[in-house]
Amino acid sequence: MHNVALTTLALAIILSACGGGGDGGTQPPPQTVFTALTVSPANPALVEGDTLQLSATPRDQNGAAMAGLPPASFALTTGTSVSVSATGRVVALDPGGSTVTASLTSGGTTRTATSTPNVSALGNTAEVTASGAGQTFSPDTVKIAVNGTVTWTFPGPNIHNVTFESPQNAALNIGNSSSGSVPRTFTAAGVHGYRCTLHGGMTGAVVVRTP
Repeated sequence: MHNVALTTLALAIILSACGGGGDGGTQPPPQTVFTALTVSPANPALVEGDTLQLSATPRDQNGAAMAGLPPASFALTTGTSVSVSATGRVVALDPGGSTVTASLTSGGTTRTATSTPNVSALGNTAEVTASGAGQTFSPDTVKIAVNGTVTWTFPGPNIHNVTFESPQNAALNIGNSSSGSVPRTFTAAGVHGYRCTLHGGMTGAVVVRTP
């Protein structure tokens, strides 16, 4: 009888340690709480005529993105350099800075966040460098006004060229070069794509707009 009692006691201790006989099993995960809202991009740099789609992300108490919440609404709160739709589509209008505020309400809790786009004037000139030893145009996209001029610089030692995609722009092409600078003036609005035919993937674009 003494051995039976000891065996029963030991079994009870083991079951207790393992949670046996109780309901203290797997606990439900802690409830997520809508704690913050973030907007991306937060400080976009734009040029007159640019468009941009802002996105708002609700986050929980751990900073993780939350799904299943209603979409945020957007509004212009300061400045006049941009316009913004309720869904966050921004249009750059004039040089200057503005503040766009996103707002989201869920479960009786409202959170807000801001984006501060800054708009630069559409210029009449731009410069592009055909990277010397590399295979890139820098910057790969420039924006100018109609009748504006873009100057390509070729620092060497590699040889590069500028060949426009549209046959209508053939007169703007720049032949193989490893030194010097070559300007080109653009009289037609649109997006004028180009590439270096000597290096695959070396591409660029000139965006021409009417001021």
